[in-house]
Amino acid sequence: MTLLAGFSIAPTWMRAQAWRRADSRVEELLSGGPIIDAVLRAEAAGFDIAFRPDALTLPLETIGRDPAHLGLDPIVQAAQLAGATRRIGIVVTISATFTEPYPLARQLVSLEHLAPGRIGWNVVTSRSGDEHFSIERLPDSDARWRRAGELIDVVESLRSGFPMAAMRFDRDAGVLVDQERIRPSAHSGENFRVAGPLPLPVPTPRPLPLMVAGGGEATIALAGRRADAMFASAIEAESGVAQRAAIREVARAAGRTDAPLLLPGISLLLADTPAEAEAIERDTYPLALGRRGTGPHWSVVGTADDAVAAIVERARARALDGFIAFPVGSWRSVELLCDEVMPRLRALGLVGEAEGPFAA
Repeated sequence: MTLLAGFSIAPTWMRAQAWRRADSRVEELLSGGPIIDAVLRAEAAGFDIAFRPDALTLPLETIGRDPAHLGLDPIVQAAQLAGATRRIGIVVTISATFTEPYPLARQLVSLEHLAPGRIGWNVVTSRSGDEHFSIERLPDSDARWRRAGELIDVVESLRSGFPMAAMRFDRDAGVLVDQERIRPSAHSGENFRVAGPLPLPVPTPRPLPLMVAGGGEATIALAGRRADAMFASAIEAESGVAQRAAIREVARAAGRTDAPLLLPGISLLLADTPAEAEAIERDTYPLALGRRGTGPHWSVVGTADDAVAAIVERARARALDGFIAFPVGSWRSVELLCDEVMPRLRALGLVGEAEGPFAA
């Protein structure tokens, strides 16, 4: 079993009180520099994708002491990473609840030109944030997911409307673009009216690699029918087994011959000794904050050996098809994840060259 290995672009090693450590580089957060260094390290370690989660709200009650939710816009950051990296895939999170398909398609296709064959998108729906947009209230869950499905349809329609083959570049004949090969989308649906076409061609005719995030029935339904992968919270192995089976069953019922990948998040607070990892956890998540632990995902607090053992156990249980790693607590977690965990997983045959739609 070869797993797809994902590395979180979010600066999770700065979260909670970890930003106070001398090695956090928190002063550089908004330059993107620490993120570039982390992703370059992940690329060298053999990670298949760099995954950018996102949130549209700023938690004013915690932002004074915790940098969670601070960060660059995902599309802008992906453009920065596209120029800095050479192999790793870049997957950006998009809120279908508040996004319009035309500017989104233009941004995604632009990223495809900057990083050919390396761009994917993670589609989510938002349960908050309506105060930032020109709508009176959020639609209900079913309506949000219908909007997500329609957004995917329109983006792919726009992408297919201007193929790269339409670019002629015929200097002698004076023909730059073969207009006959361009078609409008002319979409009119429940949520969107979009004429198209885009003002730039699409580098590849294949659909963009698609991930969806969540774990509810609507997410599983969309993942099973249409997505290449589902990013999930699976704190316990049993949850991963159940979600993996559910998306595969939906895929079979939809007549798919391929199976969507289940990619649970894994928070890794790693240190050179178990005692050091436990001390970092106590300092990073003090009881005074009213919470402990490393996040809403499956978590490991310990050494690189502990992380490898946890991933091996989940793989043997068929509770995942890959993972999205969130190194937390300190920069040392990034180092140990890339320099020790990944080589050991590769030696076991659990990670290797990515195949399928997320292959760079």
